[in-house]
Amino acid sequence: MSNDAFIALDFETANGKRTSICAVGMVKVVNHQITESFYTLVNPNDYFSQQNIAVHSIHPEQVEDAPTFQTVYPYMLQFIGDLPVVAHNAAFDMNVLHESISAFGFDTPNMTYFCSLQLSRRTVENHRYGLNYMMQYYNLDFHGHHDALNDAKACAMITFRLLKHYDDLTSMLNIYGKDLKDKD
Repeated sequence: MSNDAFIALDFETANGKRTSICAVGMVKVVNHQITESFYTLVNPNDYFSQQNIAVHSIHPEQVEDAPTFQTVYPYMLQFIGDLPVVAHNAAFDMNVLHESISAFGFDTPNMTYFCSLQLSRRTVENHRYGLNYMMQYYNLDFHGHHDALNDAKACAMITFRLLKHYDDLTSMLNIYGKDLKDKD
């Protein structure tokens, strides 16, 4: 696998609980190209807050027949493999992942991750650094914000451009990379 390969990840949640995943989107980037994508609705077996529905437009009836995180997680791990993971606002997404792993009693995997939001703040000068603002900064079309797969794709496109400011992914990870196990 190329040393510049990574996975961009995004979760949507049903409510304020970090264990209420209702959608996951991921894209694999290899040699500067999105090569694969992964998307599924997830049944959180929990309530949906109106506030969260207003953000992502996922309703409880849409996930009634969807798999639970317990079913989806092994497929996520297979998709990720040993690649580093990036999320825009990784503090949210990686807490969601970590707390969901813990809630189901899974072992925390060895997983290096970094945050494209923090990388944006440290790398370029923009008036705001949210996903939509960074897509505007790079003059990229962005529709469907808060759709897990669209957000993962946007994160990947932003990350690809930010990495041009560094020697390579490995050198950037040496500075900004974190390990999911550190959350234990």
